[in-house]
Amino acid sequence: MILDFKYLIFSCIQDEVSIVKENICKLLTSISKFPVNWTVTQIDLNFKEIYYPAPPSGGSHLINFIIWEPRNKPGTTVFFVNYEDGWNSLIELYAKEFDQLCVQVGVSDEKLIFPMCKFSYFNGVKRRILLCYKDSEKWEFFQNGESLFFEKENFYKKRNIKDKLSNDLVIEYLSKVGWDVLDNEFWNTNKPV
Repeated sequence: MILDFKYLIFSCIQDEVSIVKENICKLLTSISKFPVNWTVTQIDLNFKEIYYPAPPSGGSHLINFIIWEPRNKPGTTVFFVNYEDGWNSLIELYAKEFDQLCVQVGVSDEKLIFPMCKFSYFNGVKRRILLCYKDSEKWEFFQNGESLFFEKENFYKKRNIKDKLSNDLVIEYLSKVGWDVLDNEFWNTNKPV
């Protein structure tokens, strides 16, 4: 599992960190109708301070996140938040409002009671969502939107539902759009967080 997490969800945004910070502030202010106060802490990328080994359940806790520019993909931003869904609605809204590519991925330890993997692609108003999860005794597979050119659609035809989308396939898809999370430089930055 990447970084030794049991459940990991994050988003990659095709925008510079300073612009992402400004745009997220605009979005949150428009949603809440109240000014947004940031507590900026320049820290090393300590993901375990946000959550570990998985994000807390529900949404009634204080929002805590890190944004950074990965060393291996300058000019872009990674958004790592302590919400189980990776704050999916905010990421999709960001893509629509600012006409930017945003990709959200989720991977989990397959030994969990309810494992999942997810690939969400938002580019302006274009969206593609792939999700495979076990929510009860049965595995479920969901897809929405037009397939992207790099997808291995033969996987979606597999008989065994849990084999239709895997952590490895999600990571491969993310690399096809330009973010290589298997490179340690993705998890490091040269700029203040």
